[in-house]
Amino acid sequence: MTVAGAGDAVAAARAAPVALVASVSPGETRVARLERGRCVAVTCHRPWAAAPGAVLLGRLGPRLPGGGGAFVDLGAWGDGYLDAREVTATTPPQGAAVLVQVRQAARVDAPAGDKAARLTLAPALTTARLALGGRRPGAAVSRRLVDPAERTRLLDLVKDLVAPGESLVARTAAAGATPESLTADLARLRTAWAGLRARMDTARPPALLIPAPLDWDAVLSSRGPLPSVVILDDNAARDGVAEGLAEALGTDDPPPLALLVHAGADDLWEASGVAEAVDAALSPVVPLPGGGRLVVEPTSALVAVDVDAGAGPPGRANAAALAALPAEIRLRGLAGHIVVDLLPGGRGPRLAPTARQTLETALAADPAMPRLAGVSRLGLLELSRERRGPTLAEMMRGPAAQALAALRLAVREARATAATALAVTVSPQAAALLRGPLAPTVTEARTRLGLTLTVRPLSAGVDADPVIGPP
Repeated sequence: MTVAGAGDAVAAARAAPVALVASVSPGETRVARLERGRCVAVTCHRPWAAAPGAVLLGRLGPRLPGGGGAFVDLGAWGDGYLDAREVTATTPPQGAAVLVQVRQAARVDAPAGDKAARLTLAPALTTARLALGGRRPGAAVSRRLVDPAERTRLLDLVKDLVAPGESLVARTAAAGATPESLTADLARLRTAWAGLRARMDTARPPALLIPAPLDWDAVLSSRGPLPSVVILDDNAARDGVAEGLAEALGTDDPPPLALLVHAGADDLWEASGVAEAVDAALSPVVPLPGGGRLVVEPTSALVAVDVDAGAGPPGRANAAALAALPAEIRLRGLAGHIVVDLLPGGRGPRLAPTARQTLETALAADPAMPRLAGVSRLGLLELSRERRGPTLAEMMRGPAAQALAALRLAVREARATAATALAVTVSPQAAALLRGPLAPTVTEARTRLGLTLTVRPLSAGVDADPVIGPP
């Protein structure tokens, strides 16, 4: 891995076939994937949040009637839900401390009501190649690894490695791994489990014991090219980014790429064009070449996409819509059932075989592996995409996004004016986060930057811009 200065770091990232832009700020690391300068995917790592993969100690709430599962009190992290498969005769009684792992983060759904985080009582700790823990003791290989010979080889290896009572699974990235690399991974996982048990012995619920990992899979692709350039705005984060990439790619050494540090006064997210791309992706309207447009409307049940031809012919609008669809799905993080209302165009099929093949090829680059069902009798293009994390809108809106934006603005203001004390005015929900799970981050700003922050709630909505001013 080479390290270069910041002079033309943004230009290098824009020119690279694939580059990652990593912006590190208090309480959050935001990573975007650029392909020839175009932002195609974004992930936000919030180590303080109850995000997928996080392990927490909570208190079991009452069981729901009819065997419908149970809620778990996670304190400042909200409520979590255990479905009926998780709640058995051996489940501890109400009020007991329980170790849980987040499977799906809580979701804000205005029409249907908020959805609690989905939890499991069988947490697993992972590397790119192995998962240790889970419900079923023994050795196994991921079902996504389809090569019979490689499955057999890996199963023999993990059978030799697993200890009695352990659950050990070889993940898809374990394909081709040596026995030595798997042994090293397992040693790290066992050490992590020992540390988790030690924290359990001293923690009082509710408590966050292991933060969620950064979702590198969202910005990497096993079927597409790997990044050749990584640009970040925090020199102190270089080693962590290098190690995280090596771990995500399942390699023992840092990958061969140029690691550049953007040291300019301008914001990296804005200078690289990521901010503009994110703003555009938060709009429901996607302009298409030729004057048409897509209108993307997520609902509680599915994501509806309407194709509008404008003044142009329907066939051209459909072709432009199908060309734009895979990138929009990935950047927006859309998941579940996705239905596209294509325009009628004569008596022929609305999705010709060549168009379908082109669409499937484009979808194959998405690490969430969307599945194309085809066109229904009513002319609706149907596909589905696995939900692996929050959508872009969920990441960029709401109390957490407002609280983190307030921290970024406060740090920028302090650096520009040499202020040592500032007040951040945010919604009551964001203020609760800054005083709760984000309190250590606020304290760290005072320790590292000499910046004392006063948090003030206001009555504006959670998506209003935070106000930064004197204390």
